[in-house]
Amino acid sequence: MKRILIAVLLCTSLAMSSEMPRVFIAPSDTLDAGNAKEKAKQVDFGSALAAALVKKQVPVSVVTDAAKSQWTIKSVSSQKEDTTGTKIAKMALWGGSSFTTFEGTIQVIDNTSSGVVYAYNVKKGNFQSAAEAFAKHFKDDYLLKQK
Repeated sequence: MKRILIAVLLCTSLAMSSEMPRVFIAPSDTLDAGNAKEKAKQVDFGSALAAALVKKQVPVSVVTDAAKSQWTIKSVSSQKEDTTGTKIAKMALWGGSSFTTFEGTIQVIDNTSSGVVYAYNVKKGNFQSAAEAFAKHFKDDYLLKQK
């Protein structure tokens, strides 16, 4: 009985994934807006976007082959970490706060027309929060309103 249920769920999910728009997330580097040149290189915003789309259950299928996608997601991002003096001031005056600012601009582009389907600008404390904010708004503000 469990095997039948698993097979039905697998077939259903495969059928649903073929109906969902296929998106390719273009690779991009996160620029470092601060003094520490090596820290921003550790941020893979494209992977965070893919994970956020899955986590927020956005009805798209993320593909790794750009030729098989209907949409391409392009992003530009930067990260800035406060200096030591600013960190000390924030801790003394406000009892601590986020010491990093992450900014990103994301575009969803239709591969056929090359038109921008959806665009989003975000400023958060870290790249994961920024990616999840994009996924939530892309789902709620665009995809669900298209039905």
